[in-house]
Amino acid sequence: MQLSDDKKLHLLYRVEPGCLGPNGVQIIEAFCEYANQQLSAPSFTYYHFTPRFDKSKAERQYSVNSKILSEQHAYAYLAHFNTNKDEFEELLDEQLTQAIDSFLER
Repeated sequence: MQLSDDKKLHLLYRVEPGCLGPNGVQIIEAFCEYANQQLSAPSFTYYHFTPRFDKSKAERQYSVNSKILSEQHAYAYLAHFNTNKDEFEELLDEQLTQAIDSFLER
């Protein structure tokens, strides 16, 4: 099923610099660019990785057509595609961890 861009789930993922080690602050922006190029999302989703410098902002922010979704609506959207939100996030976290390892090894 092909979805138009305005119907796709957009996940803004704010990555903590500390997950890249003691020099994370210096390399977080380069890592986010790398992650945006390397990690592919399911066909109904877009990922965008950005540094999380402001701890008051959520780590993950879901939206559709620029409208921010509540947790409940994010669960419902993903359920529509037979995807459990917790499992979706767990898989993404694993992919992000692998991307961090690959990035740091280059």
